[in-house]
Amino acid sequence: MNSTILENQTVERLARTFRRSPCQMNRMNESDAEIIRLGDTGVTLAITTDSIVEEIASGLYEAPYVIGWMAAMVNFSDLAAVGAAPAGLLIAETLPPDLTDDFISELQRGIEEGCRACGSFVLGGDTNFGNGLELTGCAVGVIDDGKPLSRAGCRPGQSLYCSGPLGNGNAFAISRFVSPRARSPFFPRARIREGQLLRGLATACMDTSDGALATLDQLMRVNDVGFRLGGCWRNALGAKAEETAHQASIPSWLLLAGQHGEFELLFTVAPDHEEELLRRAASVAWHPIRLGAVVSRPEISLEVYGKDTLIDTARMRNAAFTQHDNVKVYIQDLLHIDGELQKGIGHHG
Repeated sequence: MNSTILENQTVERLARTFRRSPCQMNRMNESDAEIIRLGDTGVTLAITTDSIVEEIASGLYEAPYVIGWMAAMVNFSDLAAVGAAPAGLLIAETLPPDLTDDFISELQRGIEEGCRACGSFVLGGDTNFGNGLELTGCAVGVIDDGKPLSRAGCRPGQSLYCSGPLGNGNAFAISRFVSPRARSPFFPRARIREGQLLRGLATACMDTSDGALATLDQLMRVNDVGFRLGGCWRNALGAKAEETAHQASIPSWLLLAGQHGEFELLFTVAPDHEEELLRRAASVAWHPIRLGAVVSRPEISLEVYGKDTLIDTARMRNAAFTQHDNVKVYIQDLLHIDGELQKGIGHHG
């Protein structure tokens, strides 16, 4: 199923030359972070790397504090999705020569405070100079019982949850590119604590860094199952996100479809573990939101315009991949898909 997604094709082509470590527990696309077994200790290491490049070049992230904060958060969120406790962050910064001291100071403050918010530290890194600002992080975490969360493992009949409100990431993008007057501040926090609570309960888990529907699409392909959300997705939308979409005349369901996510966790739980999930959540005043159910047929459906509608998530993901350097065209592609659904074009569940 991965062959229909252009991003997956690219990753597989790039990785084709590389050998896999015999200590690596996860297979390709099965985990948000790479999971390494440390000998016979019973401890596993979680390692991930992510960059802030396109977000800066497109103007999505402009304020230096936001850039620094997000450089930390995009990496720690991957650790959260495997249930790891962060050990620290390595950060590589490429700095153009015209940055002011105040800009650099705010950039570093964002990185530091992002690490503090995740209970972690900057361990070191690398500094380079170039024409454009680029930040790349490498986060390292530990799973002391050797049982990480994985994207693989969900089965039909299980429940689908999210760790918190959805749509805030895409609302932020709307406020930057579509409706600047609709201010939507965005300071997500990686769900470190929640990821650790989910170990031993969640059958599959992935963060929503690329948006909720793209995340479900990848989980669908890894597990060869589908997801039926019905109208439950509306209960998960953040109020501010809905307000921003309304001000910009963007249909609410597209808050799930855009590929600037909110860094929540999507996870599945077997029916006999739901009570334990809610007990653990209540013990830390956490309120996970039930989104729907896992189904046997590999498709994703949600209630849109009064009908249970099958969503062409492959088309959406590929549009984001091919139009990554042209935000306006990408947004028009999404609105064109919405227009088809309004007219009843496409399949219905």
